[in-house]
Amino acid sequence: MTLPRFIVLKAPDAEKYLRCRPGNGIYKGYATFTEKMAVSADAKFEVEFAKNGLVHIRSCTKNKYLKRTHNPSITRREDEEYWITITADKPEEDTKKESCTLFKPILEDSLHGNYRFVHVQSGHYLCLWPLATGYLKRGVLANPNRAADNQNDIFKVIDWESLVILPKFVAFKGKNNMFLGLTEAGEQRLKFSCGDVGDHHVTMEVFYRNNGDIRIKPVSSDRFWRSSPNRIRVDSDENKCKDKDTHFRAFKVDGKTIALRNVGNEKFCDLKETTGDLAATVPSITKETYLCVLDPVLSRTIYNLRYDTENARVYNEKVLVVAQNSATNRTTQAKTLDVKLSYNETNTSTWLAHFTLGLETKATFQVGVPFIGETGVEISSKYETGIKWGKTKTMTTDKEVTHQVSVPPMTKVTVYLKMTYGTCDVPFVFTQKDTLYNGTFVVTDVLGNTFTGTNYYNIQCDSKEEPLTSGNQNINVFCEICKIKI
Repeated sequence: MTLPRFIVLKAPDAEKYLRCRPGNGIYKGYATFTEKMAVSADAKFEVEFAKNGLVHIRSCTKNKYLKRTHNPSITRREDEEYWITITADKPEEDTKKESCTLFKPILEDSLHGNYRFVHVQSGHYLCLWPLATGYLKRGVLANPNRAADNQNDIFKVIDWESLVILPKFVAFKGKNNMFLGLTEAGEQRLKFSCGDVGDHHVTMEVFYRNNGDIRIKPVSSDRFWRSSPNRIRVDSDENKCKDKDTHFRAFKVDGKTIALRNVGNEKFCDLKETTGDLAATVPSITKETYLCVLDPVLSRTIYNLRYDTENARVYNEKVLVVAQNSATNRTTQAKTLDVKLSYNETNTSTWLAHFTLGLETKATFQVGVPFIGETGVEISSKYETGIKWGKTKTMTTDKEVTHQVSVPPMTKVTVYLKMTYGTCDVPFVFTQKDTLYNGTFVVTDVLGNTFTGTNYYNIQCDSKEEPLTSGNQNINVFCEICKIKI
């Protein structure tokens, strides 16, 4: 069984998830099981696969890798000296180095997705340090050289892509092309009977539970959805938040469509053709369970976008020859000649929002564009507009530079223009102001977003000298004649 590409790691003893310890104290960057929400961006890690089933694990918000760190001062016990931190800038595969970031996942329970993890260089198991007191709460040890009897080294692996992250406010459209709304007949039922997304009974508010399940309520009501026993009613209050009949799990069908399964009866919700009601009666995802998701937003403004360049990463760097040209000196004196070098420079920019679905909501905003510069990731002073979430914007520019080169007598000098082409990921946060159809203004800070861009940087010129002989001159003349004929 192979690990998913993106994962969430759940603690063995509680509904808490792995994250990088925030703040600027002495334990900054330590791995701790303190994240409450499985859908939090801080709980998202990417698995980078190496040889022989080994992996590197990278935090998607901090862009740092898990590594084993020696710190005997935390508990001052010999069996608690090595800890897992999320502080490595680059993956390290040399198993002779203590900085090695390779881990070996060991499947313990395929049904529940439970794994043990071994730090390859040391051969030691990762293990939860369960104490919730002191400065470092619920840290991760890398000291034990064998499996723990108390099973504090068994972690549940959750596929991040199985967690559907919906906007705070949504509207659902059924296969009858009508919107789901709360009935006005006092029956507290949900019915696919509204033809206008602006109807005040259509907008639903989504509340996430720690494990990624959701509770839903109409904005026009203070009651939550509940399966009773199969038909979905709107009659549960806030005090019954632990009632599984009020919990739902979303499953992605495509970029705009989901299916909802009631946790209580483990059945999927579908449209009842005879009544138009919503009920949880279907054991698997069928076309009848498809719910088209829309943003019930009259207008949206995005502003105050903040890039976290401190936690940006640069990768996939390649040095490329983007142009070359030659200068020839057939005289007996050295000359300084100009060499023109022409090339195409292609840059790409993609802004990825934290949400799972690609909903089309009109939003107005302008932002600076991150790029890889000579000293790291920088933000351009030029603003971009017309941005669409998840869409890659490509810009190609024709460029020409002139390079002066000293050419010795009777010599041909070829100049090679080299540039580094790389990719950068930059986390960012933005503020979103929505105007709902009922006139309510909702202002939210949206976390866990990522900018991905590619660009050229680090321009260099190399040159190669070639002495001219009588044979070379003849060849050059022949080549010029050939070019003219072509």
